[in-house]
Amino acid sequence: MIFFPTLAISLLFHVRRMYKSLVFSMVMVAPLYLVWDFLATWKDSWSFNPHWVLGVYVVDLPVEEVLFFFVTPFATLLIYDFVMCKFKEREINFITRRKVTISALVLLFLDVLFTGYSYTFVDLIYVSASLLLSNVLDPDMLRSTNYWLFVALTYIPFLVFDYFLTSLPVVIYGPHSILGIRIVTIPIEDALYSFSMMNFYTLFYRQGRKVWSLIG
Repeated sequence: MIFFPTLAISLLFHVRRMYKSLVFSMVMVAPLYLVWDFLATWKDSWSFNPHWVLGVYVVDLPVEEVLFFFVTPFATLLIYDFVMCKFKEREINFITRRKVTISALVLLFLDVLFTGYSYTFVDLIYVSASLLLSNVLDPDMLRSTNYWLFVALTYIPFLVFDYFLTSLPVVIYGPHSILGIRIVTIPIEDALYSFSMMNFYTLFYRQGRKVWSLIG
């Protein structure tokens, strides 16, 4: 479903895509989330309703879930390319490396309060790691107005698709995996999960662009 709005944006706005950087980002980031996904299903943090999947599995993961980690960056990073093409980039001065580091470390410190909630606990580790790594490799990304506009826009498809995933439900959360705080039917953990993914995928997409621009 997400392919069609992506195709429409590409055709209407002639957004230039960096496919080598896109593949680089997928190769670097998708394994991080696949490993988490395999372990989470193994530990019953979440599972997939067999009524809504094809029944083709990679180990314990439905093939649709594996493809999610490649389709999502393919579609959402188009939004990033669109924002970068159409909007003037400005620097947010109050976001400093020190503040980002402190924020990430505070999240890690608070995480000890959530050891009884497996999804929440790992979620905060991924969010913190994505902020710390971005802060080291590409602090300009976190200071860019375009980056935060992109992140905000990604929550539009996120809310639509995750509502269906959690209301049907396609994804079923295990006991003691989430806090129970929901945006309609969507666990707050899913919003944090999406944020960490966007941080990681965009970070390595930008790193890829730098590498290919030097080579090319």
